[in-house]
Amino acid sequence: MSLSTVRGKREGLLIAIEGIDGAGKTTQSKILYDKLEQENLDVCLLHEPTDSTWGRKIQEIARNGRQNIGPKQEFELFHLDRKEDVEKHIIPALKKNMIVIMDRYYFSSVAYQGALGLNPDFIEKKSEKIAPRPLLTIILDVQPRIALLRIKNRARTKKNHFERERYLTKVRKIFKERFEDRPGVAIIDGSPGIDTVASEIMNIVRPLLKENYVSLRACAL
Repeated sequence: MSLSTVRGKREGLLIAIEGIDGAGKTTQSKILYDKLEQENLDVCLLHEPTDSTWGRKIQEIARNGRQNIGPKQEFELFHLDRKEDVEKHIIPALKKNMIVIMDRYYFSSVAYQGALGLNPDFIEKKSEKIAPRPLLTIILDVQPRIALLRIKNRARTKKNHFERERYLTKVRKIFKERFEDRPGVAIIDGSPGIDTVASEIMNIVRPLLKENYVSLRACAL
């Protein structure tokens, strides 16, 4: 599946924002969404895990611990949640020629379940059988101690099972080593101020919009 196609037909644009917990994915995804919406572009913002039955199970694991759930079972929950999201939301939005921003996507499964010992190649190959590949994936890179400090400072937010420093160190390593030189992937420093990171993201996104989305919209008229 090519970077800008869905089921063999070129439609919409898919952008994913990735990184360890506390890297700023949700904040930057929302900022990007707001900026593109202000420019009157057709854009939607989605996140993983979703609020589906599978997504709620994942959230419960994050709160209460994995207990008897192994890496493959955990990945299967994410996979089922993602499959439903792709079918119900992602592909329909792309078919409407929209810009879809993902606050976490299948690279997170590669890194998070990969850090638990599941084969990253298996995760990525199985994910790409059901999930369209983004035109652009932005990975926000921060040191785990900084990420955990951010999480700690969030109002009324408790550290969950996925946010332990040793574990996040392994997750970050997979993000960096596996995707650093991957076409269509930009790894940027997520540790500066929010506005600085947002500006860098826009500097990456803007040329893609000019090259791809504007022409797609023109073709749709």
